[in-house]
Amino acid sequence: MKPAEQFRMLELSERHADQKLNAEEISELEAGLRDSAEGRAFFAKALLQRAELTFDDSWHPATTMEARPTAKPVWWRHVITAAAAACVTFGFVWLQNGRDGTVATLIRAQQCQWAGSSLPTVEGARLRPGMLDLIEGLAVLRFDSGAELVLEAPATVEVLDAMNCKLRRGTLVAEVPPEAKGFSIDTKEAKVIDWGTKFGVSADEDGKYMVRVLEGIVEVADKGISGSKKLVKGEGLDRGWIKNQLQPADNSPPEPSRWQPATVMDSGDGWQAITTAFGRGRDSYIQANSKQTPEFGSHPFMRVKWTTGKPELNRKVYLAFDLSQFAGRQIEDAELVLSIEPSDLGFASFVPDSTFAVYGVIDETQDTWEENGLSWQNAPAHDAAQAGRNQPVATKVKLLGRFEIAQGINRGTRKLRGKALVEFLTADTNQVATLIICRETDETADSGLVHAFATKENGARPPPMLRVRSKQPPAHHRQ
Repeated sequence: MKPAEQFRMLELSERHADQKLNAEEISELEAGLRDSAEGRAFFAKALLQRAELTFDDSWHPATTMEARPTAKPVWWRHVITAAAAACVTFGFVWLQNGRDGTVATLIRAQQCQWAGSSLPTVEGARLRPGMLDLIEGLAVLRFDSGAELVLEAPATVEVLDAMNCKLRRGTLVAEVPPEAKGFSIDTKEAKVIDWGTKFGVSADEDGKYMVRVLEGIVEVADKGISGSKKLVKGEGLDRGWIKNQLQPADNSPPEPSRWQPATVMDSGDGWQAITTAFGRGRDSYIQANSKQTPEFGSHPFMRVKWTTGKPELNRKVYLAFDLSQFAGRQIEDAELVLSIEPSDLGFASFVPDSTFAVYGVIDETQDTWEENGLSWQNAPAHDAAQAGRNQPVATKVKLLGRFEIAQGINRGTRKLRGKALVEFLTADTNQVATLIICRETDETADSGLVHAFATKENGARPPPMLRVRSKQPPAHHRQ
């Protein structure tokens, strides 16, 4: 600290001890203690010095050596030091918690939708202890201790104080500076204590959780196991989270489907819709590894990802639509509709706004693929050895278009419509159309989000849908 800054901190510490700080001075002192470790150390020394002078009543300019009382014992100095330290701690916590009881600030709310939150959800709002329930988007909380949390919807977090919170469900990424070491995140079955680092936590209401360290060290104390475990950069701890997300258990009673996925739906004005559940329709995905993955075709989600950091985690989506309903008809317009679903795999804050490409397979001999036998080795228009393994073989496909999903979005629909899709469907001769969906956007850090779309096995969300507007060709064309 510069001499002028030290003098000002000394002045503020004296006025703080005398309880004479005005509102502007409180804010100034609060900022100085929050933003500067050196400032906090100087503040502590100033209070310690004042405590020593206050308790040492033996000193006075007019007092002779003979008249001075016996010096206080050494243990008394330790009492003074402890009292001053306690005063600093209490004062700093009081300042952190805010004069109005607030402990954190909602510094960013990106495309957010909130549910039953007990706290304000306007960007810039100061937060007291309470609940935040994020159902869409990304939100960033900055605690007064300096710790920052990125909430990735859907997520429910309980703000406790400047150094503690509880993740009731969902995923968050925490970045904790040195001055906030000891910041902790509770889940139902674990406590994660930070020691100055960056890490991600996922948890569910059933107790399953996962911790992954991106930088530094964290300590994880499982409430069902004695002791704790320290994790360093690159390490993680999974207590059933991944398995739960890959094979989610749905014990709720089935609801009647309003989408009628196995039938052709008449939308009026010549429009009809089919899904991957109609006829010979199929939906599945593949992952870049050497293992056969026949179960992917029965998953409620199709997952898609591209990462240059760990190419073995790349995934692509495959769809097949039965076009027999439109045989002999002139296709005038078409639209692909996909339902976005949260995959709960990876961190959304590590993937920016993402672009997805949709391709049509033009080699019709490859339309016979089986969704429960599809793999990285046998997928249509795919070469496991090519450099850009997230893309299909260019000579075997036609680009039908692209769509985008903004960072943090994990619900809603995306549509693809245009001339290229119409031309592809019109050129079909075997009444089956195979589509491939690839993500073109790379992640910015390891463990980025895996995007997902509902399949015909989902039950709660509509499967991939193809809407087509067609009409009978003129009579002379039918002869």
